[in-house]
Amino acid sequence: MSWIFLLCGMVLIFVLLRPMSVNFTNYVIWKYSTTTQSETGDIDYRGARIRYLSYGHGEPVLLLHGGLSNKLSWFSQIPWLVTSGRQVILIDTRGHGDSTHGNSELSYQIFAEDVLQVLDRLNIQRTDIIGWSDGGIIALLLGLDAPQRVEKIVAISANFHPSGLIPEASEIQNESSYFSPKKFTDWLRSWWSGAGDAHPILEAEIKELWRTAPLLVHADLRAITAPTLVITAENDIIEMSHSGELAQMLANGRIEIVLGAGHATPITHAEQINQLIAAFLGIKPPM
Repeated sequence: MSWIFLLCGMVLIFVLLRPMSVNFTNYVIWKYSTTTQSETGDIDYRGARIRYLSYGHGEPVLLLHGGLSNKLSWFSQIPWLVTSGRQVILIDTRGHGDSTHGNSELSYQIFAEDVLQVLDRLNIQRTDIIGWSDGGIIALLLGLDAPQRVEKIVAISANFHPSGLIPEASEIQNESSYFSPKKFTDWLRSWWSGAGDAHPILEAEIKELWRTAPLLVHADLRAITAPTLVITAENDIIEMSHSGELAQMLANGRIEIVLGAGHATPITHAEQINQLIAAFLGIKPPM
């Protein structure tokens, strides 16, 4: 009888987590059935090994995940972006996923430098960038410091200054918690970040980064000329006024708000996010 209860429990979880569970199942099926050419590799830079993964051919689009997460967080976006005819590049941020920490203090600047190293390895001179949370911050920095490498930016739930975060942000800015209505165990959080036993150290370092960075000012934002779509959520951990200020100060920015959503919109509200991305980047929308 135990296996019956287990099966029923799994079915219940699957139903409760829809549409996230459906999207993840579709991703797994796609991943293990696709014939799309892929490339996995590592670059060594400033003491760290940075893992990247590239799918398909066509105009490149780079996906940058958030803090205490990993490249798998894009499971609702990867299949349709690849099948739409784009080359999709995924990177595990330094210290996350399959990338090592290295001997440098973590910063958004070094994260951006790591990205440029990967683009150089793949011989990608210019790319669209979709960044979520910390990934959105990295995208903005690339738009500021390496504008020749950036085509368009989609910045999802990203802030340009620590003052843009709500006070409770350091407690809830962990995308893994959105997979379940219950708080994840320490073990599962460690698995999701990829840091394993080092997760508490990584978490402390990332939360300190959230407290102190980024420190972009209006002049910096005006210097980012790439067309930028700022996506925020009604119940995000980024203050709505801060997201509006970001879009307004950018040289070529606009904003979209996902109603009824929180910080994890690419997972919890993937359909709306994918439609917004498709329209902005001129990509065939998901079926």
